[in-house]
Amino acid sequence: MIDFIVFILFLILFLILVVSLARKSREEYHSNWGHLLPNFKFSTKDFYTLFKHELESHDIEGLKFFEAHLKTGSIISSSRLYLRIKWRDFHYDLCFAPFGDGCFVSWWLIYDISAEEEFFSKLPLVGGWIQRAFYRTTFYKVDTASMFMTYAHRSVLKVIDDITQQAGVRIEWEDRKPKLNDIFKR
Repeated sequence: MIDFIVFILFLILFLILVVSLARKSREEYHSNWGHLLPNFKFSTKDFYTLFKHELESHDIEGLKFFEAHLKTGSIISSSRLYLRIKWRDFHYDLCFAPFGDGCFVSWWLIYDISAEEEFFSKLPLVGGWIQRAFYRTTFYKVDTASMFMTYAHRSVLKVIDDITQQAGVRIEWEDRKPKLNDIFKR
């Protein structure tokens, strides 16, 4: 009887470990930005097309563009259309959507985490050490992300400036700056 109870306890612990390892982890983001364009309407898909052409004009090799339908909440919630740009170890999620009598634009630059890093980072006791030893956030990675973010953000601002010029909608200087995450904090 004792052997059966010990077996059940080990089975429960094993299942908890498997579930925690299989669970999707946090996403580490480099930077983000968002702004409301009040009293202004524009097509989401047209904005994405203009942005794609503008970003491609900077000759960044390896850009891949996808439409992504991201949930607004839980699994049963509605979805919102984003434009996802994959480049190297990053993805850039851009949202342009109606909001009230205006439009809202936002983006997130996120570090893609490999399946191996995800697995090792969740191991009890040694996961943090393995992640710091083998999957460090280097200056090169941060600098590369910052260069890509700069081109992408400038492209967003250029498209916004181009489409809002006639309507007299303007983003003030202090509202044009992206927010950088503390990416060295683990």
